[in-house]
Amino acid sequence: MQWWEKTVEYFFIKKYVADHLVAPLDGKHELAGDAILSDYQQKWIIIEFKARAESLDTEKKKFRSYADAYMALEKYDHHHYLIYGEILNGEFDLVAKTYFSRREQKDIKKILEYGKDIDSFLKYLNFFIKLKSEKGTSSSGNLGSYAFIAGVNNNNEITTCMSLQEFGLKHELNLESTPKEEKQKEITRERQRDRDGPSLGF
Repeated sequence: MQWWEKTVEYFFIKKYVADHLVAPLDGKHELAGDAILSDYQQKWIIIEFKARAESLDTEKKKFRSYADAYMALEKYDHHHYLIYGEILNGEFDLVAKTYFSRREQKDIKKILEYGKDIDSFLKYLNFFIKLKSEKGTSSSGNLGSYAFIAGVNNNNEITTCMSLQEFGLKHELNLESTPKEEKQKEITRERQRDRDGPSLGF
């Protein structure tokens, strides 16, 4: 059986998200406001989808220093998961592992119990973004294009979901791993080197 990252993402959304998203039941928008939970009424998790277990280590290339990121965050990643597909008992299913510590969770519903409150979640996310390197992104998107953010209610049901990019816009996160000032300095240095010619090493 062949499958891809999008297969895994679709399977997850269909199985664990679709029935619980907040929406007006009869199409009247004014009714939706009563049901929508604020950020502070939900716990938050972050998920990155992979096709298979052997794809997980590609995440390591997305950091300036994966070792530094691991040391800083592996004790605090119980709300941050890599989810991939696997054949279990002859059928396609999903397996989750925490992002850094790689603790395995085959019961996907269990990961919804480990969400963080919004303040702790934002603190983790900001630190995580700063440790990343743009070399792991494509020209068509930035860090925010690849992660799935979910808000979980008190019944451990996903009631809010969005991309990291959408979440970042809402909370004014800087999703560029390298600050603009630092980038500009690097561009200036490169232009100066071009004008000066090749360096001889001294």
